[in-house]
Amino acid sequence: MTAPHLVLGLGNELFTDEGIGIAAARRFEELALPGVDVVDGGTLGIALLPTVAGRASVLVFDAVVASDAEPGDIVVLEADEVRRGTQILYSAHQLGINEVLIAAELAGSKRPNVAAVGLVPYSLDTGYGVTKAAEERIPAMIERGLAILATWGVVEPADA
Repeated sequence: MTAPHLVLGLGNELFTDEGIGIAAARRFEELALPGVDVVDGGTLGIALLPTVAGRASVLVFDAVVASDAEPGDIVVLEADEVRRGTQILYSAHQLGINEVLIAAELAGSKRPNVAAVGLVPYSLDTGYGVTKAAEERIPAMIERGLAILATWGVVEPADA
C-alpha cells in the first residue's frame, strides 16, 4: 500500500555529487518512519508521475544550484520554489519534479505539501558516488528534512 508521504531522492549517481539526493534518501530510509515511503527517483523524470500522484506530501532530496551559496551549503526550497524548478539540477533528469507535480495535478491529484532539501555540489565530475565532503553533509540534510516533515505533522518535533 502506498504511504501518504513520500521522500524522493533525485539525481544522477554517475556525476559524483549530482547523486547526493539518492544518497540522502537511502540514509533517510534507515529511519523507517511510519506512513513515509522513500524512493530512489534517480533520473526518471516524468516516469515518477505514478509514484508522486496522490501523496499528501512530497519531500525531495537533490543537488541544487544557488548563486549565493558555496559548495556544501544546504538549501531548503519551499513549495513555490520547487514548483519553479529553477534551482534543482537537471542533468540527465531533464524533466524536473515541478513538471511531475503539474502532471499529477492535471491528472486529478490534490496538490501535496512540497519542499526540497538540496546540497550545492562540490563536484559534478564523471564518477560513481558522492564525494567524501558531500557524504559528510548528509546528516544535516536529513535533519532539515525531518524538520520539514515535523511542520507538516508527519513526524513529532522531537523526531526532527
